[in-house]
Amino acid sequence: MDQVDEMIRMVDKNGDGQVAFDEFYKMVTGGREPPAGLRESARYSSIIGDNTTYIGGLSQIDGGGSSTMLSPTQSGPDIIKARNAKRKSLDEFTKENNLKPESIKRAHRRFQVLDKKKAGVMNYIEFCEVLQVEPSVLSEEVFKLYDYAGSGLIDAKEILIALANFTGAGKDDK
Repeated sequence: MDQVDEMIRMVDKNGDGQVAFDEFYKMVTGGREPPAGLRESARYSSIIGDNTTYIGGLSQIDGGGSSTMLSPTQSGPDIIKARNAKRKSLDEFTKENNLKPESIKRAHRRFQVLDKKKAGVMNYIEFCEVLQVEPSVLSEEVFKLYDYAGSGLIDAKEILIALANFTGAGKDDK
């Protein structure tokens, strides 16, 4: 299991604890970018019924703390800097809000009740309600880290897994 965790860390360029499509593709093709059509079909997925679409992608924090898409021309140091900034924000957020493994489990249960349409996404207000945190600059910054398209929605599973990584949760809890 430690070897699998290490392999994920090696491939996980944005530090969210998961291997995104672009990260996986680059790993299996020796660093090549996915063809445009393949990338687009992997990124676009319909949610919340009618006309709402979420566009996912890799994220970076720029100097002002806002989320931006990673470009294929960014250098390794820029990517590492973005990943470290994301980790710092998540670590600060979990400490400031005293989040523990049990807090994340309760947040997951609250989200399941809230997510009546089974869309798997939440807006900023729901994010604060689910995690039972006060709206703040830091809460908004963490939310924006995962709002890749600027749509006002984030993937609940992704943020909860990322936060679990900063709560001292063991492998079984994660």
